[in-house]
Order: sequence, then structure tokens, then C-alpha cells
Amino acid sequence: MIRRWLAALTAAALCAALPALGAGSALAAAPAAPAPVATAEKTSTQVDDFRACVAGGGATDILLLVDESSSLQGTDPENARVTSASYLVKQLADFATGSKADLSVAVSVFAQGYSRIDDWTSLDNTTLPGVQATIASLKDRVQGMETDYWTALDGARTELAARAAARPGTQSCQTLVWFTDGAINYTIRQSNEDKALFGAAKPFAPDVELTSQAAVEQVRQLAVSDICRGGGLADQLRSSHVSVFGVGLQSGEPSDFSFLESVVAGKSTSDSSECGKLTAPIPGEFHLATDIDGLLFAFDGVSSPKSRAILQTSGICQVAVCADSAHRFVLDQSTPAVRVLATADAPGISASLLDPLGHLSQLPRTNVGTEVTLAADGSSLKYTWLSEKTVVISMAAGAGSKSWSGLWQLAFTDPAGQSGGKPSRSSIHIEGSLKPAWLNPAASPLHVGEKIGNIQLGLLDAAGNPVDPGSLLGDVKLTASLVGSEGKTMVVADALGKADIAKPVTLDLTGFSVGAAELKLDLAITTAPTTAGGNPVPGTALTPALASVPVNLLPPAEFPVVGSKIDFGQMDGTSQASAALQVSGAGCVWLAAGKSPDIVASPAALGKVTIGLAKASGPESCIKVKDVNSLPMTFAADQPDNGSVNGRIELMIAPDGEPGRALPVSVAFTASMSKPLNTTNFLLALIVALVLGPGIPLLLMYGAKWFVARIPGRVLSGEIIPVTISHQQLLRDGQPFVIRDTDLTDLVPMKASGSRSLTVAGIELRAKTGWSPLGSGYVAVLAPARYGVGSAAPAADRRGLTPRLPLAVHNHWVLLVDPMGDPASASVLVLTAGDASPAEKKDIAADIARRLPLLRERLAEAMRAADVAEATTPGQVPGSGPTASGGAGGFSGFSAANRGAGPGGFSGFGGASPDQAPVPEPASGSQDPQVTSPWGTPPP
Repeated sequence: MIRRWLAALTAAALCAALPALGAGSALAAAPAAPAPVATAEKTSTQVDDFRACVAGGGATDILLLVDESSSLQGTDPENARVTSASYLVKQLADFATGSKADLSVAVSVFAQGYSRIDDWTSLDNTTLPGVQATIASLKDRVQGMETDYWTALDGARTELAARAAARPGTQSCQTLVWFTDGAINYTIRQSNEDKALFGAAKPFAPDVELTSQAAVEQVRQLAVSDICRGGGLADQLRSSHVSVFGVGLQSGEPSDFSFLESVVAGKSTSDSSECGKLTAPIPGEFHLATDIDGLLFAFDGVSSPKSRAILQTSGICQVAVCADSAHRFVLDQSTPAVRVLATADAPGISASLLDPLGHLSQLPRTNVGTEVTLAADGSSLKYTWLSEKTVVISMAAGAGSKSWSGLWQLAFTDPAGQSGGKPSRSSIHIEGSLKPAWLNPAASPLHVGEKIGNIQLGLLDAAGNPVDPGSLLGDVKLTASLVGSEGKTMVVADALGKADIAKPVTLDLTGFSVGAAELKLDLAITTAPTTAGGNPVPGTALTPALASVPVNLLPPAEFPVVGSKIDFGQMDGTSQASAALQVSGAGCVWLAAGKSPDIVASPAALGKVTIGLAKASGPESCIKVKDVNSLPMTFAADQPDNGSVNGRIELMIAPDGEPGRALPVSVAFTASMSKPLNTTNFLLALIVALVLGPGIPLLLMYGAKWFVARIPGRVLSGEIIPVTISHQQLLRDGQPFVIRDTDLTDLVPMKASGSRSLTVAGIELRAKTGWSPLGSGYVAVLAPARYGVGSAAPAADRRGLTPRLPLAVHNHWVLLVDPMGDPASASVLVLTAGDASPAEKKDIAADIARRLPLLRERLAEAMRAADVAEATTPGQVPGSGPTASGGAGGFSGFSAANRGAGPGGFSGFGGASPDQAPVPEPASGSQDPQVTSPWGTPPP
């Protein structure tokens, strides 16, 4: 009887297209109706660690990696991947704008290769249109011939590693959102033209040419093996703290995504296959979609970076709105905003939303993608139909709104009554205004072995202001755990209720090791209970609000304090590098004798890895901390390879004159490596193509390359900044290097169509085509009477003395050295986009400060290799005096031995082609044709 009465009233309300108070009251007064089914609580994943990092205030990088293989023409003809990815970045922009989070997004594509199609963009509602325009361009990117998982993951790994390395000292929160429509596959190169254009072999299988089906299968197996071996490519991403969010589109013929799922989540649910050894916590989340609605839900899973959604499954009302198929959630004053993504598995459906006061709002379907605003008692209520079956609703509480707190219900209705038994789903993002926090982190230093008794935990609102837990109507439970660098975990606070959160807690650091640690905070919130129709309704249990606070566990006061991580940066074509590890206080530091690095993940063919600390191999040769502020660390492997090297090295620290009290310190390290181009295979393939493939229009290829070889017409600023190097630290006017607000204020005149040559502060930037018809051109940096190196690979010409930059010179820099000047002095030419934000300039400055001292050493080696000496007296011309290798001038004191360098010195930035730009010639006239650039091995 009640059900028929409810149906009649609701049908009348739908016909009149007006709110129906009577229907709403009846709907709310149906406590016996079964509640919607909520998904079981998920096991903690590395994606949750990413969310905790974001909530803790880390710099956030989200890389969208999208398949561009030709199969998408059949599997995704309606461009659902574009619609869902655009939805994702819209929600991310709303989050970043509202929370003031430091969140950046980049877009890359993959098929037989990997390429980034949009630079890293600090995302908010002002930059959103540009990112969405890039995503829209994916509609036309469906020409790829393979689905090369290895190249996709290696490209993403390199991209994210470089991003994290550019901001030393800042916590990086990184995730990869990876979309594909197919399983891993490779394609036969049918002709010499194919081999020349697409490569005959892959970097992970350089000796196998893809010229037969057997070779293709062999390469596929090698890719699978290198991705999933212990320490392989999957583990390299995981140990770099990159969470992976994988989405597989299955349309038409079923695709086998078991391998993709195992790469993303560590294990496949379909065949139980495993990938890698670092599978706890679960490294990522995998979602399978079959259409636009499934893709929207998949991408929605990462659209709230700080928390998971609440997932519910219910039914579809038949003919009229009903209570038993509604999706329900309870709000209160602690939940100021909500976003609901919901879908029903039936055509021709309608949707309606009932507020706590019984007002029923209809959500009639409009044009797909059109946002509609409804009146909602002072609150904001907007909805958009994203497809014929899926709607997204955004709600925000208004000041003094009487209809916000209480039970909300969303129902789908099939007026034709033809969808009985079919499901509806919702993904509910309830934005809590509260987050857990450590309120007094600076109150006391955290020395291992001590008990710190004044730790104050608490709650903050969205503006960062403290909140009295007792003022909350709902229920809260706060848990805190300290996790040390070696995995030791201690519960600091266990499910503290509202009455106990304000009480100080104690950190017992007994048994913890010196070094990096994190305080993990978990705030469980249940909104206040309510009533509907006189019947009690429990509050909604929100997904826990997580936060991760990095801390440094210190040794006793008289010991030195070393940094928590060594980042050796990117090594292109070399197996050696150096980096500075921060150190402070007083005492002595040395490398633990007989302790090899603990390698967590690395490329397969590196051989032995050695981490060095100058000659400090024991207490008798230790480095006195009072004399330095950083430690010169070196990295060396037997040979270069492709991948990340992640591990830990043990250092020993002791007070001055007391080596018997030495303590071990475990320090994490990372390095990103890539092998040099196999120039022999490349040239052979090119020659074969020239001889046997007369159909290749070489002149057209060269002509097209010449036409596009120009500096883009984007607004550019440039400035030369004098710097000095002291104890491996970069200084400007005696202070740590920074880019000031008064720098880079003048724009460089250039054409909108781009330029082949520019002059910036007396230095010419000249676009070059290069000798190969493939690839892109470059910019030669011509600085009279100065040598230098650029910030991007390949960084210099064959001899390693004339700087090079990519055609897009914006946001790059060049180190310049006067060989007749002070060896500790240099200049840096900084080139930024005219609209570069302060944050982008800060990132560039951090990159310069971190890398320039090392590049200065490498440049000195290049000068020695080319028989160019740095002058030791004013007026001495380059090369006219004793060479640096003979001990005169410059950085001659930094020998290969004491830096861990092998023959040829450091080679950090990839090879240069032989069409080198003009360089300052040494007075001695030495032109040894066998000299190779220390920036990498160039083609012959």
C-alpha cells in the first residue's frame, strides 16, 4: 500500500517537473528498505601511500600515459578515453584550486615508442583548458603499430625520476595513470624502411631484430621478463615510490589484461600470475572497463588525490522513484562538499536526488557534457550527464543552509519498467573538512633512543586552523604510527576518540635507527547520525583521512646529522656519477667498511654497483663535518643500462675523537640510467635503407626537418647570472643559488613563427638541423671565448666544449666557463618561458644548484681530453700553458681516481651528433679525431 502510494505521488512529481515534498517524505520514511551494497574495505595499497603523501603537503606529480596504437580505432571509436581523461583532469583541477595543493600534470603517449605531448603543468582551473586541449588531441593519435609496455614504463620512469630529482629536499608524491586497450605486443619489421623508421631492435633486447614472428615472440618474452623479474622495471617504479593506476579498455573481442594487472597490482586476479618482488603494500590499482561509463568510473578512482571514494551498488527503480534502490549518504558540518559519480546499467533512465528535508530534485538529462545548476536552499548543486547512463553531481554547503546535514538519497528510475534486476553504481567523494596533523613538530628534536613525551596530535580544518574535537557531532578516531627506515613500526596513538585526541602522546624511539622515517596519521570519521521519517539513520563512515609526515630520526646531540637520500640524477650513456649528501653538526663520517650497497631494484646488466665517499673508508680517513656542509658521494657500475637503481648504503657517524661510539646510518640512494644509442646498428639500418629502399624520399625528410628546425615562437626570457662553486656548493654573491624576483624580467624579441637564430645577452642561439634525416634538430649555443654545456641531453658537441640545447630552449639553462678566468667562477645562462610561474623558476633554480657543480667538473675533464688547459694567470690563452692533466689550473686536483671516474671521465648527458657547432679552438691546435665527448658516446 505504501509503495503504491509512493509510486503515485512520485510519478506525479516527475510529470510536473517540480520538487515533491510528499514523495520525498515518503521516500525518507522507508527505513525497512534494504541499504545499498557498499564495496568491502580495500587492502591498503601504494596508491593510499600516494594519497597520504598528498595530504601531508608533498609536491604532487600525476603522469597520464595513454595508448595511441591503431587498435583504438576499433576499440574506442567514440573517444571514451578522451572524455574520461578530460573528466579526470577537471576534478583534479577543482581539487588543486580548492586545496591550494602543489599538483602538476603531464600527458604522454605510447605505442612502439614513448613521447610526452604536454609539458608538466601546474594544474588549477586557470590552466585546465590547456591540459584539456592536449587531451582532446588524443582523438587523432591512433596510428601506433605496437603496444610496447616496456618502453611505456621506462619512459614514464625516466620522466618521473627527473621530475623528483629537480626538487631535492622536497617530498614528491607521484602516480602514473596508465591507459591501454590491449595486451603487450610487438610487430614484425617488414622492410628496411621499417627498420630505419621504427628501429630494428628494442633497448632491452638489442641483439634481436624484429624481422620474424619468432623474433617478435622472443622480444615479447624478454620484455615481460625484464619488467617482472625481481628488481626489474616494475620494482624500479615501486621502489621509487611511484604508485600505478592502470586502466584496461576491453571492447569487442576480449583482451588479455592479466599481465597488465600483474604489473600494476603485483598479481593478476584472473590467472594468479605475479610480477616483481615488491608487492606489499599492493603497488597499484587495476580497473577493467568496457565502455565510456566504465572508463569514467575507472579514472574517477584517482580523481580525489587525498582520499578514496565510497563505492555503492544498488538497483534501478521501476516506473517510479523508490526507496529500496537509492544510494544513501549522511552529511554534517564536517563535510562541506560532495561529488557523486553514478551510473545505471539501462537506457532511458532518469535520476532524482532527495535532500534531508524531503525536497526531491529531478536531474533531467540534458545535452551530454552540459552542466546544469539547481537551486538548493543556499547550497550549490550542479550536475552533468557525462553519457546516456552516467551523471556527476557536485554539491557544496552554503552558509546557514538548513537542508545540508542529514540523509541524502540518489535514485535512478526506468520509466519503462524494463530494467528489473539490473544494477546501478555510485562513487561518492565526500570532502571532509578535517585532516589529522602533528601540531608541534618543531617542539623537540627526535633523537633515537629517547622518549619524546610532548607530541601533540590534533585536527585541522580546510584552512589549516585547529579544530576542537569535542565540537564535532559525528564520531572520530585518530591513529598514529611511526615507521622507521628499516620498517620498524610503533603505534603512537591507537584510535583516539574525541575526548583523547587533545592529550599529548609519547614517541618512544628506543630501537629505531638513525635516518629517515615517517609519521603516518589515520583519521576515521563517521558523520553524525540522523533520522528519516522518525526512524534512526546511522551516519556515513567516510574513507579515512590519511597524512604522511616525513621526519628525520637524529643521532645523539654530539653526532653529525646526514641527509636521508642521495640522488645521482640522470646518467645518459654512462655508468658513473656523483652527488652531494647534506651533512651538518660536528663529528666524523665514513663509509662502512666491507658493506656493499643494498640494491632494491636495478637494470639487469649493470654488473657490480659501488657507492663511494671520497677516501673515507674508516675512522682514520673520515670526513670532518665541521669543515664541510655536504659529502661527495660517487656512483659507479660496471656498465650502463636502462632503468633506475634504488637502494641503501650504510655510513658510519661518530663524535670527534670517539670512533668507538660510531653508529650506522642507512641512507637511501637513487640513480636513473639509460644506455647510449647503438650507433653501429642505427647506421647500418640507415645505410641499408638508403641502398635497398629507394622509395624513401630523403630529400623530403631533410627538407621537412630543416623547415621545423627553429626555436619555437613562444615568449622567452633570458639572463646570464655569475656564480661561484665552493665545496661543491653553488653560490651567488656568496649565498646559496636562487633565481630572484628581479631576474628574467626582460623578454627576448622573436617571431611568432619561431626563429633560426636568437641573441641573448651577447650569446647566439643558432638552430641546427643535424646530419640524420630522422629525429629533431637542436640549438648550438655560441659564446665567444667560452666553453660550456647545456642542461639537456645531448649537452654538448663531440668534444664536449660547445653547449647544445633542444629546439625548445625555454626552461633550460647553460653552464659557461671562461678558460682564462677563476676556475671557481662560472656563469649560467638561464632561459625561461615568459609566462613561467614562480614555482617553475624555483624548480629551475633547484636543478641548477644541484647539477651545475658536477657539470663544472665534467667540463674540466672535457677540456683535458681536448688538450685545453684552464689559464692560471691573467691573459693566458686557452691551451697555451700546461694542461690540466699535468696539474696546472682549474679543477686538475679532482682526478678520476678520487671521483670514482673511469677512462673518459663522466658521461652524463647522452651523445652528440658529429655535425658540431663551431667551438673555441685551443691554441695548441690539438684536434685529435679520436677524442670523445664526456657527455656521452657520439655517433661515428
